[in-house]
Amino acid sequence: MMIEDFDYYLRQNLAKREVPNSGIAESLFSKAKRRIERIETEQISERNSDLIFEDAYEACREACQSLMAKAGYKPLSHEALLSFLVKFYKNDFPSHMVAELDRYRKLRNLSVYEARLASMNDAKLAVVLSMTIIKIVGVML
Repeated sequence: MMIEDFDYYLRQNLAKREVPNSGIAESLFSKAKRRIERIETEQISERNSDLIFEDAYEACREACQSLMAKAGYKPLSHEALLSFLVKFYKNDFPSHMVAELDRYRKLRNLSVYEARLASMNDAKLAVVLSMTIIKIVGVML
């Protein structure tokens, strides 16, 4: 699936405008940081790689969604969140990073909805990406 322009998601009710909410933004960002802090205490193995992968992706999503809340938007799809980053934060989230996050979105869906296991390598890379995203978002909030 191709990521559409953010206005498409607004028109299709897959994202909506809301009152900017710094409280929700801070809460989402705090939750993302707590996920990463917990992940850092675990050794990634074949047994837990899918769970760590899912949590790393969720940390990315929550951190990015905090930017949406701060700006007065709420995503109703993960694609809308990615499109928001492209539209409003293109310089902070280069295309290769958004593409990587989109790949992890698809892998996360396979893991959650089809019980496919994420590899140890994907889990490790997702953790690195989530730590990078949290650093970027932390400067913006």
